Amino acid sequence: MYTENFEQWMKMNKNFSTPITELHKTTTEIWKRIAEQNLEMMSDNFSRFSNQLKRFSNVKKPEDLINLQKDCISEDIAACTENVQKVVHMTMENMEEIAKVWSSTATKISEKAVEKAQKFAEKA
Repeated sequence: MYTENFEQWMKMNKNFSTPITELHKTTTEIWKRIAEQNLEMMSDNFSRFSNQLKRFSNVKKPEDLINLQKDCISEDIAACTENVQKVVHMTMENMEEIAKVWSSTATKISEKAVEKAQKFAEKA
């Protein structure tokens, strides 16, 4: 009795693997893009910080130090704002893609589940 139900469950789940695999491929691509974007932002940050350190090493007067600090803070705020915009934009794109894939995946899974449940009910 228990093995019969388990066999039925296994037969139903075979049809779910393809849509779930599609969903996993999409999420893998999304994580790859996120990692690439993060590496790009880190590279930009290191370049900017390196440039700022070079400029700080050339400071001769206290007034220049204060002005350079102000410039560096302005650059950092602008870069931070740009990075937040990139992250928000990518997040929105990713959410749209996940919603689209999940919608089709859920539709396929529910159609298969209904189909299998009807076949199972007819047998009983």
